[in-house]
Amino acid sequence: MNLDLNDEALVEKFRQTKDKTLFKSLVRRYQNRIYNAAYRMLGNKEEAEEVVQDTFIKMHQSLDKFRNQASFAAWLFRISHNVSIDRLRARRRKNKAGFALFSFNPLSTLGGDGDDDRGGVVQQVADERPDPQQEIDLCEESTMIEQSLRRLPENQRAVLILHDIEGFSYQDIAEIIGANIGTVRSRLHYGRQKLKELLLPYYFDTKTKVTENERT
Repeated sequence: MNLDLNDEALVEKFRQTKDKTLFKSLVRRYQNRIYNAAYRMLGNKEEAEEVVQDTFIKMHQSLDKFRNQASFAAWLFRISHNVSIDRLRARRRKNKAGFALFSFNPLSTLGGDGDDDRGGVVQQVADERPDPQQEIDLCEESTMIEQSLRRLPENQRAVLILHDIEGFSYQDIAEIIGANIGTVRSRLHYGRQKLKELLLPYYFDTKTKVTENERT
C-alpha cells in the first residue's frame, strides 16, 4: 500500500511508474499542512488555496530535481514558502496590508529563548467546549495575537510558523528559507522576543483585571 511508503520511496516509485495515484498520495499527505502554513503566512483563505495549487503544480514539474540531501517535506515547504513570499511581495506592491493568523497558545513559546531544536513546541487547544466567557476571552486573545503578529517582519514570522507550528528542525528550516542555521536561530529568537514584548502588556492587563475582579 502507498501508506506504507515513506515520502522519498513514494517519490522514487512515482518517478519509475508515473502512477497518478502515487502523486495523489503525496498531495493528500501535505495539502492541509501547506494550506495551514500559507494561511498563517498570508492571512487570506483564497490566497492560501492558490498557494497550495501552485505548490503542487511546481512539485509535479520539479520532482525529477528532488534529491535526498534534504527531506521531501523540507523540499516541498521550500516551494510553498517561495510561492507565499512572492505573493507577499506582490501584495506590498499593490499597497495591501496582510495579516497572519495563529491558533495556538502563545505562552507555550514565549517562555523560551529559541535555543532548542525540537519540533512540536506548540500546544494544541484542548478538545473541550469553552463556556461563553471563555469564548469571549479566547476571541479577544486571538485578536491580540493577530495584531501582534502583523507587526513581525515576514522572515521572523515564517521561521516561527515553520518551527513552532510545523515542527521543522533548524536544519530543515535553513533548507526551506535558503539561509544558514545561525540565521534561523537568530530569527526565531528575535521573533519570539518581539512577540513576547508585544503581548506582555495585554497579558499583564488581563492578569490585573482578574486580580481586581477577585478582590471585588
